Amino acid sequence: MPNCFLDLKSVTESHRAASPIRPSNELRAGSGFVEGLHAAARRRRNALVSGAIALTLSACSLAPKYQQPDMTIPSGWSNVQGVGVATQPSATPFWQEFGSTDLNRLIETALAENRDLEAALHRIEEARGQAKIAGAPLYPIITASGSGSQTFQDSKDTHSLHGGGSINYELDLWGKNRNQASSAGYRVTGTEFDREALRLIVTSDVTNFYAQILALNDRIRIAEFNLKNAEEILRVIEARFAQGAVSGLEVSQQRVAVNNFRTALSLLTEARSTSGNALAILLGRAPQNLPMPGADLNTLKIPQANLTPPAMLLTARPDIQSAEAGLRGANADIGAARAAFFPSLTLGVDSAIAAGFGGPAQAATSIASNLLAPIFTGGRLTGNLESVTARQKELAAQYQKTVLVAFQEVEDALAALKSNNEQAALSVESVRESQNAYDIAKARFDAGAIDYLTLLETQRSLFVAQDNQISINQGQLSAFVQLRKALGS
Repeated sequence: MPNCFLDLKSVTESHRAASPIRPSNELRAGSGFVEGLHAAARRRRNALVSGAIALTLSACSLAPKYQQPDMTIPSGWSNVQGVGVATQPSATPFWQEFGSTDLNRLIETALAENRDLEAALHRIEEARGQAKIAGAPLYPIITASGSGSQTFQDSKDTHSLHGGGSINYELDLWGKNRNQASSAGYRVTGTEFDREALRLIVTSDVTNFYAQILALNDRIRIAEFNLKNAEEILRVIEARFAQGAVSGLEVSQQRVAVNNFRTALSLLTEARSTSGNALAILLGRAPQNLPMPGADLNTLKIPQANLTPPAMLLTARPDIQSAEAGLRGANADIGAARAAFFPSLTLGVDSAIAAGFGGPAQAATSIASNLLAPIFTGGRLTGNLESVTARQKELAAQYQKTVLVAFQEVEDALAALKSNNEQAALSVESVRESQNAYDIAKARFDAGAIDYLTLLETQRSLFVAQDNQISINQGQLSAFVQLRKALGS
């Protein structure tokens, strides 16, 4: 337990210098009454404050010294081709690296109007208000009162005025009040970091939904093109069926293929609508009031991803910083719980002045101190200390888990980025070969050199390859956002 030294000499001298005020004929009704009240309060306030400051500055804290929980920090990340290394987080917001003015505008709207961010801002204000309440015992409590009366009697009327003031201050000998205020301050810090974490989530979601809508625009365009080709082939087959060149089987098969393309187009359109609705909510708007973005996915460039050292996550990620703020607050709570076992000392000064019109004013001042020591509380103090100590251990474990999850999220993002990069290279070749196969099959089918089933198969392969390529390109963008989010920048 830390040593605590109390400068009692300065307190004694301050009290000796403040002699009681005796009744005086000079204090009378009107300005003399008010001035006397102010003078009495001022002298006693100075005596109390000087003594309180002397004791408070020499007071001690029973909070344990904060130590960051031990963590095994990895030396590096998995190696992914195309991912660079940086010593510091990027100063450019990740969404600006896509080079889209439309996306930047949407992000600005979300940051200004997102309802979750607004609620988080009010939670910060609420925590700040609670911090003011928690810090109030660090200051003296000053109150004033006044009253007047008039009595009607047969012989004469009497008038009187009464005024008083008091100052009370609890000396924070063991740091209880300071630790309670410190704990509340850390709660404010935690809510601020929580809002930063939420801000990162909102900007990531807006970016992902925007990219998803643009990808769906491309996929819908491809589905419409393939539907048009399928309907053209159906007309050719129906014409050949009318001439007896093909059977009804080919007609039915192509009609099924056309319906499948129409179904796929309908599902893609629905997905774009639901993504647009989700984007509108992130922007704080009703879905009906958000125009659907009409750009293509190729308007977004794939940025260069750079990794910072694993140890930097401890200060870069707001969720980790929020967890540490909670842990520091729990340390302060232990100090306050320990201090509750020790006596508390409260000093008080009360001044009162009474005056009647036509008579002398009467002034009186009293200085008192109150020492309160817990003797038996039925286990309340012990239980409170055990509770806050267990809470501190719980938050330490949660902090370690938060750090581990952060490492996992970076590695997951790297794995997703690596997979999508590899698939993107393969998808380019697949689309090129599928398009070539379809063109050859279509020419041969028109010439009557191949049957319908061969053409149908190449048509399906081309649609699947084109659709997969768009999804993979969107996956690359999503993996970049996931990585930057995991890195806390």
